[in-house]
Amino acid sequence: MRKVFIFFIFIFINSSAQSNLNTVLFKNDTLLFYDTILKPKNKVISQNIIKTDYNSLIVKRRLDSLNDLTPLNLVFNKVVEQHIKFYLFQRQEQVSKLLALSDYYFPVFEMYLDKNQLPLELKYLPVIESSLNANARSHAGAVGLWQFMYPTAKEQGLRINTYLDERKDLYKSTQAACAYLLKAYNVFNNWDLALSSYNAGRGNVTKAIRRSGGKFNYWELRPFLPKETANYIPSFIAAVYVMNFANEHGILADENYKFKSYSIDSIHLNKSVKISHLAQLLNIETNLLKALNPTYRINLIPSLEGEKFPIILPDNKAGFFIVNEDSLYVELEKMELAEKLNYPAFTDVEKIRYKVKKGDFLGKIANKYKCTIKDLMLWNDLKNHNIRVGQRLNIYRTVK
Repeated sequence: MRKVFIFFIFIFINSSAQSNLNTVLFKNDTLLFYDTILKPKNKVISQNIIKTDYNSLIVKRRLDSLNDLTPLNLVFNKVVEQHIKFYLFQRQEQVSKLLALSDYYFPVFEMYLDKNQLPLELKYLPVIESSLNANARSHAGAVGLWQFMYPTAKEQGLRINTYLDERKDLYKSTQAACAYLLKAYNVFNNWDLALSSYNAGRGNVTKAIRRSGGKFNYWELRPFLPKETANYIPSFIAAVYVMNFANEHGILADENYKFKSYSIDSIHLNKSVKISHLAQLLNIETNLLKALNPTYRINLIPSLEGEKFPIILPDNKAGFFIVNEDSLYVELEKMELAEKLNYPAFTDVEKIRYKVKKGDFLGKIANKYKCTIKDLMLWNDLKNHNIRVGQRLNIYRTVK
């Protein structure tokens, strides 16, 4: 059983204690006592933003001081300055929220970056990727704090199926991001290009290098990159600056989004469980339990022969569960029968590398593997229906 101490509990989660629960009498946990997880707090308009003067020379000196401490290339120029001003003058409330959320997320990011011997400043990537929102989904279908597309997530070993989306798992997705960034740096030996490839893909960065006549300096290469990627590095540098020096510009962490220091624990269940049922029996807010376990897509925790799935609980509730485990399973079964709950089949996904043959076209391949043309285009980042003999295509299919 793994115990970790984290900063958690969103102040903005519904915080009223549950009442009138129809539960049996369970044994008290004599070792752990349940403190109030959340106290009601009326959200007020943030008073943390104060207008201050902006001085380009001072901003440059501050950014230079950060640049001296990192292998990343944190340059100051007019493009970067525009992005810094955008954060400071047009996104003040967002920055205030990000400062609060960073207290929880950054220590985890730093732990994995350090373990993988990567620059700790890469912890600011999720600021521009997802605004530190584990449930973020882009218009293109990228999901999670690190905004993984489906094919990239599968390549990094993240599971996405009926029950699970590990792109939302703080720990697994962070390790996957570290693996991707390390590989990208080994390819380009340049952090600007490695970060650009995180946004556009290694293929698009390589293509830009060819179009530029072999340039490897990001700022010379920038006109040849996709528009979004051309703004990616300036936005990243701006985020690094703002997250370090927001206070000097009168922007403080928004207390409405602050986390309370709290201890959590993970346990493994012996059967499938509906999160809301478990929350009711443990007298925990359902929204809290969902927030602690964002990986479970349909708020059901699966059961599979040969594999156990963890659920994260407040530490004192984990102790309560262990003391009363047998009785809890009896009550959970009663709740399922009363609800006539049927759990969907657990399916996982396998990857196939298909080599295009003479006479192949997307419709033919889609029909063979029982998927859609749209699936094939998404999985392989195809812009049109054109494929060539010998081309390798990624195909994903579900397996029981």
